[in-house]
Amino acid sequence: MKTLIKKIIPVVLLLLQLNSYGQMTYMGLKEESDVRNAQSYLRNNMVETYWPETQIIDNYLYVPTINGIYRKNLNNLNTIDWELYAFEGIPIIDFIKNNDTIMAATAVWSDKELLLLSTDNALTYEDYTPASFPYIENKGRILRIAQNPHNRNTFAFMHLGQGGVSLSTNFGLDWMPQNTSIGGYQDWFIDFNPNDTTNIFHTGELIFFSSYINATYDNGALWSTIESINNHCTHSIAFHPFDKNTMVSGGEGRLAKSTDQGLTWITTGFVPEYIYKIIYDKENPNILYASGDINGVSDELRIHRSTDGGDSWHVFYEETIENSDGILDIHLYNNKLIVYTLVNGMYYLDLDTLNVNNIAYENELVLYPNPAETYIYIKSNYTINNVNIYDMQGNFVKIINKTSTFIDLHPLSSGLYFFLIDAGVGLISRKVLVK
Repeated sequence: MKTLIKKIIPVVLLLLQLNSYGQMTYMGLKEESDVRNAQSYLRNNMVETYWPETQIIDNYLYVPTINGIYRKNLNNLNTIDWELYAFEGIPIIDFIKNNDTIMAATAVWSDKELLLLSTDNALTYEDYTPASFPYIENKGRILRIAQNPHNRNTFAFMHLGQGGVSLSTNFGLDWMPQNTSIGGYQDWFIDFNPNDTTNIFHTGELIFFSSYINATYDNGALWSTIESINNHCTHSIAFHPFDKNTMVSGGEGRLAKSTDQGLTWITTGFVPEYIYKIIYDKENPNILYASGDINGVSDELRIHRSTDGGDSWHVFYEETIENSDGILDIHLYNNKLIVYTLVNGMYYLDLDTLNVNNIAYENELVLYPNPAETYIYIKSNYTINNVNIYDMQGNFVKIINKTSTFIDLHPLSSGLYFFLIDAGVGLISRKVLVK
């Protein structure tokens, strides 16, 4: 659901605005991967939800489309050639792959061919929809397949609407309905915590426009809603590469972090986008990337970056590509960001050419003390024009036209605030605790 988030847009980026140092390189698949066109076509055939999930497996990028799954060898990034790999002519929304076996979830509107299975590397396939599948009205449709990374025979399926979640422990032969009464207006994400696979997360948006994060910590025996706030939708969770307690979530205009295995979440950023994807740099877990779709009509592609483990965010790259309509998915591969636009195909961004690993600029503006009681001082190599202050809900509190080196905090009540600082070179954000 695309609605203006009026409280968040004025925050305009909890981030540093930097100029682009390079350009995205087109990788092809423009017509085939056009999500908006696919949504329009499928809507005419009674399918309301279509957000395909891309994957990188063994140096190949796989992209589900309404005409099957395409793939590209990422060792040949500078070509626009793609292979139609599997399930030609069938709308695919998600899949899992083990060697020559591939299981795919389709976007069909029936009680058949919800699941397809190939055991010969996509040469042939069969309808793999089990008779016991929970099919009540449209609830049997599958939006996501999550595979346990440490037990490849165990899957969690996310169904449409209040179909909830089903779990299989024998490669789909039998299914156990899980939180079938929990779901919502939109359901977006399901996955195992790779560092504790008894822990599964399921996210989306309720009918009353509140986001939700559901979780189980005991292999699905008990589910509970661990977060529900008024920000419409939680689209994605990124898990720390080796710490089961740490993860970052993204939703409609909001980025948040948990350090207690998802039990509590702290907002770490407001952005204009619906954040669809967050990824960790597995070589350096302090670095994360996030991107999505700007509210309203916009062809501006923007990638956010954190260099402190998701505690704060800035924009390090933005580029306008006509008719792109935002970013649905991103991957990090050999220091290149693979970017899946909603309308205009696939691109990559070579991080080596951007010098984005030089983060010295982030230390060139310091607010101290923090926490603060009466005054906070600004130490900066930049000229400060003004400071906009927002509360944690994104509400504007006040603007300070700065000429001095300190800010009087007396008018502010105790709590966390975002200071958005116009430093001449762009907007720099800092989180401040007022005692």
